Amino acid sequence: MRIVFDFDDTLENSWQASRKGIKELVKFFFKKRMFKIVILILFRKNEEFVKDESLLLDNPYRIIKKFIEFCYGKSDPKTVQEADDIFNKAFYSHFKLYPEAKIVLKKLKDHELILITDGDSEYQRKKIKFLDIEKYFKEIYISGETKISKINPEAFKIIKRADYMIGDRIKTDIEGGKFIGAKTILFENGLFIKENRKSDIKPDYVIKDLEEILRIIPTFQGHEQ
Repeated sequence: MRIVFDFDDTLENSWQASRKGIKELVKFFFKKRMFKIVILILFRKNEEFVKDESLLLDNPYRIIKKFIEFCYGKSDPKTVQEADDIFNKAFYSHFKLYPEAKIVLKKLKDHELILITDGDSEYQRKKIKFLDIEKYFKEIYISGETKISKINPEAFKIIKRADYMIGDRIKTDIEGGKFIGAKTILFENGLFIKENRKSDIKPDYVIKDLEEILRIIPTFQGHEQ
């Protein structure tokens, strides 16, 4: 079987780690007296900025640069670099693979596993390497390389065929999985829970723990797990 996994917040805790990084950024911007940014973040008044879908192809440095320019019209390279360093230090201090993810990947290792993720190529591959999971996947697709975000179901054409698609967001993972004829498994987790519950599109399965996948997708018996 060909089994496709989303990456961020499906196999690992990107959103939780990012929140730690954002918390440190707020402290940094407060010390720099960049209060407009602090207010937008603390009071979640940055909806106009985050709705920009091009951010899905970016890395933290470029996102921080764009956000500063969104607030002030220009950015200082030194400030952007300092902010990026602070964010990444906090992010990687808290970034980790879900324990259940390693179990599931090992159990399904005899299937064809595929990873598809949005983001900057260098940044996403750094995260994949950091977690040491590249070895589990036959194919890895990153929107920064394919130049098309998962927000567009056409991004999934590169996979061609899949039996299952597993992800945490209906608007990207589940719609994309259905687009290529896969059975879809929604992992109710992280940032998009409320958005998912408002969607008219229904996944084939909904799970709250990754190990539930093993009750849906058979493992090969008689092989070392």
